[in-house]
Amino acid sequence: MIEVEERNGIYRIRVNNPIPPVEFNFQGEKVNKIPEGLTIIEGENSIVVEKKLELEEHIVGLGEKATELDRRRFKYVMYNVDAGAYKRFQDPLYISIPFFISVYKGKATGYFVNSASKVIVDVGFTHYSKVIITIPHKDVEIYVFEGSTPEKVIEKYTDVTGKPYLPPKWALGYLISRYSYFPQDEIVKLLDLMKEFKVTGIFLDIDYMDSYKLFTWDKEKFPDVKKFIDEVHKRDIKIITIVDHSVKADQNYEVFLSGLGKYCETDKGELFVGKLWPGNSVYPDFFREETRKWWSELINKWLNQGIDGIWLDMNEPTDFSQYKEGEDRLLLAFPKNVVHYYKGKKVYHELVRNAYPYYEAMATYEGFKDKEVFILTRSGYAGIQKFAGIWTGDNTPSWDDLKLQIQLVLGLSISGVSYVGIDIGGFQGRGFEKIDNSLELLVKYFEIAMFFPLFRTHKAKDGIDTEPAFLPDYYKERVKKVIETRYKFLNYIYSLAVEAHNTGHPIIRPLFYEFPDDENTYRIEDEYMVGKYILYAPIIEKSDKRIVYLPRKSKWMEFWNQEINEGWVNSKSDLPLYVREGSLIQLDDGDLISFGDVEIKGKAVRRERKIMFNTPTYVRNLISEFGILKIDKVITEISL
Repeated sequence: MIEVEERNGIYRIRVNNPIPPVEFNFQGEKVNKIPEGLTIIEGENSIVVEKKLELEEHIVGLGEKATELDRRRFKYVMYNVDAGAYKRFQDPLYISIPFFISVYKGKATGYFVNSASKVIVDVGFTHYSKVIITIPHKDVEIYVFEGSTPEKVIEKYTDVTGKPYLPPKWALGYLISRYSYFPQDEIVKLLDLMKEFKVTGIFLDIDYMDSYKLFTWDKEKFPDVKKFIDEVHKRDIKIITIVDHSVKADQNYEVFLSGLGKYCETDKGELFVGKLWPGNSVYPDFFREETRKWWSELINKWLNQGIDGIWLDMNEPTDFSQYKEGEDRLLLAFPKNVVHYYKGKKVYHELVRNAYPYYEAMATYEGFKDKEVFILTRSGYAGIQKFAGIWTGDNTPSWDDLKLQIQLVLGLSISGVSYVGIDIGGFQGRGFEKIDNSLELLVKYFEIAMFFPLFRTHKAKDGIDTEPAFLPDYYKERVKKVIETRYKFLNYIYSLAVEAHNTGHPIIRPLFYEFPDDENTYRIEDEYMVGKYILYAPIIEKSDKRIVYLPRKSKWMEFWNQEINEGWVNSKSDLPLYVREGSLIQLDDGDLISFGDVEIKGKAVRRERKIMFNTPTYVRNLISEFGILKIDKVITEISL
């Protein structure tokens, strides 16, 4: 049985009365046909959805995938896994978002399969001219989004799955992390060493806990927690603590006792006891409303001591009880006999696995109550953007990883997740092959991430120090230039976070997002747009220059020397940065970027290309705090 509803170009297709893993708010009118081009084939225990793949069609999205941004010619697995020291083409990774956009002959169409099971999306791999989606159960909910551009599709997708949450402005600053910082006095000393680099937040990894028990402090490493929190806050720096999903199975542990009746079980009704950092561990069943309420109270109590943010890790969810080093990392998933209780029904874990971190993030978000929300999560599902940002997990420092990280971040960005970033410097330490600990590579990581919404260094225990305070002068100055340039544009970046929160538009974007009719842009994966007005082309090779593609539908001003260009150009900068014609941007230091025709009160005003230094106070007062010019009265006093 197939039912189809439609509203404003959004179709919802329900096959065999499904109970979707996440219920999204949608109400449409019943229609009598499936959207054009889709074929639905029902098997005994599966559903196959097919659509034709045209020769000149582009398929983009699918979230965190370690391939080219145009996803053709690969078979993708949607199944969250602790990917470890992953590399290019490894699949799956940490997060599953079964949503993609087709762009063909000027038309964009989005497809979202609301299944949190092991969905396979085969994009012209098995069959040259077909997209084949295999769903391993006999009922499913599918959405189709019609749109003229990728932007219109993402607007509709986030209308259904939710608009991105708005991170606090400090979360767009430079954040530092390590596995792990301690004891408390050394952390304070480190923050003082890092003062010139304008750190706005510090992450604490699992070693701050007592025996890895959630919501506890190790009293030897943090003997005076209140003093520590006060010292950090005195420096205008926020504290973000890691919180895993593993509750130590210890009858003398208050959190464990308070959660009895709310943990995951086996299909025999027994408590599922697995293994994670604390040893024998149980795991909250976040699919239950009562579990989420219990968790949100724990989070709120934890935050009340002065903690500013929560970092959710290992929440694919990962369990160590089946896995041995070197084996298939899918064995890090829960065993097949684990069940959840969802809407009063018992559901096997593998059918809803990918939604586990979604509900954990929801419960964590609710725990902030009236507080300013900051949540970063390693895993998630479609709609995770409502509650948290994402980072790309345990990347390995290498020259190849530089380009891969740009691809991963952009893939997430056009899949609804706007607050996204990487472990700058690469997470892995010295325990893996082909680790490159060169200072040149470290600087390149800072450079590629200059405009990533999440700007955070993070490193494993056996890794080098990535904080720029420890670098030789030459490299320190280069990192400082990156940080200073980012801070110049911080209000502009925040304006894009506000835009994302209101519309679903990504903060950073592949070139084809802004220029979908330019075929060149679909293979440009080492450049990105920052909103509509800034193009950034970091140098990712062992070189001091590169060729940059500037889409020809606009003219572009080079930020550093004000030269005008379009098309293929040789960059002359170590940080190739270009301003799009028609932009007017207030920088945080008071300077003003003006280039081309700018519209004020609906009228185009011709302006000379220029960076206006030492902008007069009365001009600044006419410009909104969010960076983009929004003027309620016509400027007559100045000429730009």
